[in-house]
Amino acid sequence: MAMLTNAFALLLAAALAPAPSPTPAPAPSRTIFLNINPSWSPDGRRLVFQSEREGHTQLYVIGADGAGERRLTWSLGEDTHPAWSPDGAWILFDSDRDGVWNLYAIRPDGGDERRLTHPGAQRTDEFARHPFWSPDGRRVVFDSDRAGEGHTEVYVANADGTDPRRLTRSDGAGHASFSPDGRRIVYSAGKAKGADVWIMDADGANARRLTSAPGGDAGAKMSPDGRTIAFFSERDGGKPEIYAMDADGGNPRNLTRNSATEYELNWSPDGKRIAYYSDAPGRFEIFVMDADGGNPKPVTSTGYENAWPAWSPDGRRIVFGSTREGSDWEIWTMNADGGAPRRLTSSPGRDAHPQWSRDGKRILFQSPRDWEVEGQVSLYEIPEEGGDAKRLIGTGAFDGVPEPSRDGKRLAFMRGRLRGEKYHWDLWLADADGKNSRALTENAWSSQVPTWGPGDRTIAFHADPMGQNRLFSMDVATTNVTPLLIGSGDFVDEVPSYSPDGSRIAFVSTRGGTRDLYLLDVGSGRVSPLTEGMDVWSQASWSPDGRRILFSAKTSELDDVYVINVDGTGLTRLTKGLAGVR
Repeated sequence: MAMLTNAFALLLAAALAPAPSPTPAPAPSRTIFLNINPSWSPDGRRLVFQSEREGHTQLYVIGADGAGERRLTWSLGEDTHPAWSPDGAWILFDSDRDGVWNLYAIRPDGGDERRLTHPGAQRTDEFARHPFWSPDGRRVVFDSDRAGEGHTEVYVANADGTDPRRLTRSDGAGHASFSPDGRRIVYSAGKAKGADVWIMDADGANARRLTSAPGGDAGAKMSPDGRTIAFFSERDGGKPEIYAMDADGGNPRNLTRNSATEYELNWSPDGKRIAYYSDAPGRFEIFVMDADGGNPKPVTSTGYENAWPAWSPDGRRIVFGSTREGSDWEIWTMNADGGAPRRLTSSPGRDAHPQWSRDGKRILFQSPRDWEVEGQVSLYEIPEEGGDAKRLIGTGAFDGVPEPSRDGKRLAFMRGRLRGEKYHWDLWLADADGKNSRALTENAWSSQVPTWGPGDRTIAFHADPMGQNRLFSMDVATTNVTPLLIGSGDFVDEVPSYSPDGSRIAFVSTRGGTRDLYLLDVGSGRVSPLTEGMDVWSQASWSPDGRRILFSAKTSELDDVYVINVDGTGLTRLTKGLAGVR
């Protein structure tokens, strides 16, 4: 979502006016990532929020202290405005994934996702946004333009989306929320900068205005004890800040009092803290402050990230992806000690998962740069010193994670195609120039992340035939598949990487409770941990001599590149995301 010059007017216009039907968009180009719209879990231990860090807006969950962040939704649309249910069992949000904004619900672990609202028979463009739960979890209040009057009004429905009823009749109303006892609803009404905070009974009766100051007031939420209403307003100087007032509209006071822009607040369940988002760091991040405005602290800190490292064949250079210089993901190289970083690509798309060619002259990567429809990704190569990128494979599907064979003559990769709202993956094989591609797997397992074994006779990969990823090996000549590890526990084994001599496989597993690197001895089947508590997501890359392993991990707020000896010693961080270029 691009931030326009008058961000406040834009936000209110989005709340109080109909949204156009989404159209296919080109690959996004941004200079910052937005982490916004936080909502507390009922126990006050976690926050759900939206972020556009992966190319479009999705939902994430993070601890209230900023730890344990994970992605929640994986749609091809924009998922926004999350709201935790009072019993903690659901997260409500709005999304345009089906072509128009509607309300959805998902479990906090990412399961059982469902759509709640549907356009009526007469209009297919009506939409629903900005959901908020009633205290008993039985109702949902939201904005909709289903009356066809050219602006939104406030509606209430059952928690499953049935029986929607209109509550307001105005020139535009929205951003509604229930009082703690469920008997009243606070909301905003008016046009953009003229909007004010109003309160009404839960059935829409007895509406009265609470604010009338110059500048727009919106996003009002009543404190858990029902005595205070917090909201954001631009009444003091033009930029929206967080304000509080008594429940009757009296005693308004500015809580944030700074030159930054603050939006979209939510009270903690105990009423002692307020979560909101602010551009104080120069980009929008999630903050938490005391209810009186004291002790504001950032919870997220996106900064610049570095991921997907891979060694050059001579072990002297490393290729990786990075968002440094304020860009979207681009391909970079650096010396093996982290020095002399050099940018190779500059595209409006998300260039990712780089790999060196076996001769060290080219770098392979995936990118959506030539496609106008989101979700279409192709394989490219670029000279290792930089230059023009050339597309090798591109069919309109999602072709990614390239892996050259050891002799450099063939290329294994993943091809994904949409099945419903999710991708199904298969392994494919092509010549090194991208020609003569063919499928290696055609099953329901969703096979991913290939790595070549010794002599290029086998390919290891991970798949999920039982709902939990496991490691498998394929005979390339016959395409026969055998399991590498047999597991029955509730854990994941994935993203394998063969050692240069083929005797070991490094892989990521959650068997220890966190995502860490492990080593599999191929001959004996023995598994040993390599890292502990590192939150590893990328495929490991072995040094040419087999003594060191590169990987990327999120040990605080950011992904960064690390190297470790195969005996678990010598762990070294090679990049520092917040510092930009070393």
